[in-house]
Amino acid sequence: MSKAPPGIKLLWIRGKGKIDFKRPKTHLGLGLRGAGKSSLLESVACRYPKVIDLFGSRDNEGLAWLRSKLYSKNEILLLTGDSVEVGGPWDVQPVSKITVKDLEPYRNSLSVSAFYSNINEEFWALNELILKTLWRRASWREPWYVMIREAANFIYSRIRITKNQTIAKADFIHVYREARHLGYPIGVDTVRWTSIDKEIRDLSDYTYIKRVGVLGLPKDLSWIYSMVDPDSLMNPGPSLFILVCSTGPVALGKFEYPAWHKREKENILKAVGLEGCIQYGELPEHLQKAERSHQVGPIEHTQIIERYLECKNMKVVAADLKRSSGTVHTHIANHNREIRANGHCSRCRRMSSPLEAQILEIGR
Repeated sequence: MSKAPPGIKLLWIRGKGKIDFKRPKTHLGLGLRGAGKSSLLESVACRYPKVIDLFGSRDNEGLAWLRSKLYSKNEILLLTGDSVEVGGPWDVQPVSKITVKDLEPYRNSLSVSAFYSNINEEFWALNELILKTLWRRASWREPWYVMIREAANFIYSRIRITKNQTIAKADFIHVYREARHLGYPIGVDTVRWTSIDKEIRDLSDYTYIKRVGVLGLPKDLSWIYSMVDPDSLMNPGPSLFILVCSTGPVALGKFEYPAWHKREKENILKAVGLEGCIQYGELPEHLQKAERSHQVGPIEHTQIIERYLECKNMKVVAADLKRSSGTVHTHIANHNREIRANGHCSRCRRMSSPLEAQILEIGR
């Protein structure tokens, strides 16, 4: 495995530009699931002096950094919840005790779902990290790349805390817009155009367009079809992309797949030597109180429906989301009942879920 960052090649088809890795620019990846957005953003990320990898998928894909030859063990910091202890050769710090100064010695600081007892602890911790700890950076000499692998996850986390979808989206837009003043380039990716506001696309310095499938491009980017064959954007190779710069230039791009990136179905905990090295304790008191009062909202309802469609097993869904099988059954039944009565599920529609009108067969 090479110690050099994966290659990125650009062929400019309108204007002449470049990707500036010395300034805190914003990077947005658009494309369907499995299009290679995360691997592309990793290739971008490792060109910055520091990477802070947050809000990854539930499969802990961020742990793949631990096997990258670009970082030695003492250059990586694992960020965890207060209820979790992680063994291994890497430095570990709970998010609640982290300061900006604590992050300075490390070139890669990462957080994954396995480092938290449940999704609530993860969301609370990462909100603290982004909106309090990172926001206290008074000045900067080098850009620290903050990687939010799925934009919707940050918005979901804010809704969990604010209980208001409008405020949550406004918070995300504020972070995305203002981070450059604190020296944070931000990289996000999204599957659905509706998961993020048009304002996020307008604020992005670099937009990387991967496989768009039958969804096509959103209206504000449809002008790209005048330069690129629409069919070629439906299902291009995983190493190919279109780069749109906010200043106007457009390029055809090709990048090398990061050798360390997590493979589909891979047990990444086992692959990096962390299987069996994570111990879970009691949640902090403030989170225990939140757990007792927490009701299943539209985000978690949508997660229940989507996860059940994938595995058809209520016990698996319950274990994944730290809910009882009865709660899962109730939400699937209510989902079906509302569709039969109104033609759609209001909670799924609110979260722009493609399953808003799909009846689910209730099994185990």
